[in-house]
Parts: sequence; C-alpha cells; structure tokens
Amino acid sequence: MPADRPDPNDFLEMAQRMLRGLFDPSRGDDDDPWARATDRGSATRERRREPNAEERRENLTFALATRAVEALEDLALNVAAIRQRLERTTTQEARPGTGDATGGDADPA
Repeated sequence: MPADRPDPNDFLEMAQRMLRGLFDPSRGDDDDPWARATDRGSATRERRREPNAEERRENLTFALATRAVEALEDLALNVAAIRQRLERTTTQEARPGTGDATGGDADPA
C-alpha cells in the first residue's frame, strides 16, 4: 500500500469517536451540536446575509471555472468520438472485400 495514502483504520477510529461523542448521555442539552446547527434564528440570519463583493467575485470565478472544465470535458468527448469514427472508416476501407460484390476492387469491365 502506498505510504502517501491515509490509513483506513484512522478513519474508522475517528468515526467511532464521533459517534461516541454524539450519543454520549453524559453531555448536557446545551452542548448539543445538532441543536446549534438547526437553530432557526441563527440559520435565517446567516442565510439572508448578502455576500460581499469579494465573495461574489469568488463565486463567479468558481462558476466560470466550473463551466470551463465542463466545456473542456465536452470537447474531449467530441474529439474521442470523431477519432473513433475515423478509425472505423479507415479500418473498413482497408479491409479486403468491401469494394464490390465480387470481393475485390477491380473494374468490372
């Protein structure tokens, strides 16, 4: 296994710790992360906040970069399809017996 990859056991241990922390009955209700995440008051305040100019610029840059990558992927697929068609037509032309009904490319004179 390559050394640059994380160990799957680390992920399992972290998930177990998170689950133990989530279902630990010794915690009080005031320390509940789910209550904070689903708090309607703070969520609506954050949702209504308009992004500033820098955030809008980052969002636009990300959207444009995403569209550019999608366009390049489409172009690569189109080039691959054209290449396959060209390869098919060249192999069909090179195959013997594709010229006429007699099996050759000779003139029927």
